[in-house]
Amino acid sequence: MGVSVLGFKIVDDDGCFNMGLLREILAEIVGTFFLIVLGCGGVQAACADKGADEALGSARILEIGIAFGLGIGGTVHLFSDISGGQLNPAVSFGLFFARKLSLVRAAILSVAQIIGGLIAAGIMKAIFGNAPGAVSMGTGISGGKGLILEFLGTFFLVMTVLATINSKRGHAAGYLQPLSIGIAILVAHMFLVPLTGCGINPARSLATNIIEGAIGGDFYAYILGPLLGSVVGGLIYEFIFDPHYGAAEKYTAVEETNGEATEMT
Repeated sequence: MGVSVLGFKIVDDDGCFNMGLLREILAEIVGTFFLIVLGCGGVQAACADKGADEALGSARILEIGIAFGLGIGGTVHLFSDISGGQLNPAVSFGLFFARKLSLVRAAILSVAQIIGGLIAAGIMKAIFGNAPGAVSMGTGISGGKGLILEFLGTFFLVMTVLATINSKRGHAAGYLQPLSIGIAILVAHMFLVPLTGCGINPARSLATNIIEGAIGGDFYAYILGPLLGSVVGGLIYEFIFDPHYGAAEKYTAVEETNGEATEMT
């Protein structure tokens, strides 16, 4: 039997582990691997000819944003019918707080995302001699300011994800989800890359910075900011905006049904 508290699913009705969950874990490992390779590979390509004291510049920021936006959008499309293409612990926990995912499932998939990110960042460092995409605060940005900025970027991303998967809006969410999320990622990077490096994903930030050995005193901003964004985004969308579309549907999760969502009561 599943466990719920105040309407939030803690444990799925079929327990913690099953073949469907194992498939989701693999999808999140591979998906986050692609995120790091494509997005952080874009950082490497954009900065390959950048001088040590040269400013990043708007052209490079745009190139990085496009690499992450299109890379993540494509990867979400690839795995959306298997695991939802979450690729980000902040998204996974945002789905929990929006009552779309169990807490145990969100935690397990978050670990899978970090594993996939570490594998990719390790390979990138072996190829390039460094882990491209490691995040750090820009000039004049303290850890506190960075936390707020990371919160804002993640809050926008989580709200975008929840809006695009909302079947009650009457649109083809399966087609709009990768495009909408890719655009949200692109815009967030154009805003945050020169300020915080645009983490907005604890799996990406942990993977690149652990492999690069760049865990500084202000790194807490890249964990707490996105997680706060997931909490606030999930709760606000579920309890303020989602009721606009009518009574909430039953909890759904991707199960072992060829990628189709099944009801879990």
